[in-house]
Amino acid sequence: MSTLELDVQITLDGRPVVNHDRVLPDGEFISWLSSDQLGLCTLDEVFALIEDRHADGVRVNVETKFDVVQPDEVAPRERFVEVVVESVRRAGMVDRASVQSFDWDVLDLVRVAEPGMDLNVLTNTPYQEVGLPGASPWMAGIDIDDFAGDVAAAAAGRGYAALSPSHTIVTPALMHAAHNAGLRVIPYTVDDGVLMSAMLDLGVDGLITNRPDLGREVMAAHGLALPPRYPADG
Repeated sequence: MSTLELDVQITLDGRPVVNHDRVLPDGEFISWLSSDQLGLCTLDEVFALIEDRHADGVRVNVETKFDVVQPDEVAPRERFVEVVVESVRRAGMVDRASVQSFDWDVLDLVRVAEPGMDLNVLTNTPYQEVGLPGASPWMAGIDIDDFAGDVAAAAAGRGYAALSPSHTIVTPALMHAAHNAGLRVIPYTVDDGVLMSAMLDLGVDGLITNRPDLGREVMAAHGLALPPRYPADG
């Protein structure tokens, strides 16, 4: 609960806005509109809030929402990388930031642009295309079948810091393979207390959740140290 996980889209005028979906309720795409038209919170504003709260212990994990299946509905992956890295640098957060993506090409571009940032691989079974001919378009030319369907083995040695699988595919075998490959395991999206507890029992290194309040309760029940609140009296 010491990291803010932020889904980021890129606007027409090149601003990183915090929003999960690429399309608005009215059917318009964020990438086709300016930040002034949208009025959404920007990544820069989140960084400003962190500074204002003196939250020096808080990290950020930015998910670049580039979509390899619908690339015309979002900014180009190179634009995602350029804008996000620039925002992180402006805030002086390089050593406290990571980028996560389902698209391994995005992660590889971030590594070139800013080697100081951690890279986290989001994954789930559909993105891997196990048993299908050729490489998944999400995996930078890697065919997971060359690794017997083992996503941790496929990601090993590529300079990534963590594997963020859907909680639905987290097993003891995946945990073992990832840790042996030097990858932390940070499942998504874990919003149920019983499931949180089960993930902790499996030895995960973190959780992506919409319920940090519940997460703190589960952590306390497991005897884990709780991250500080900002401000401390809040």
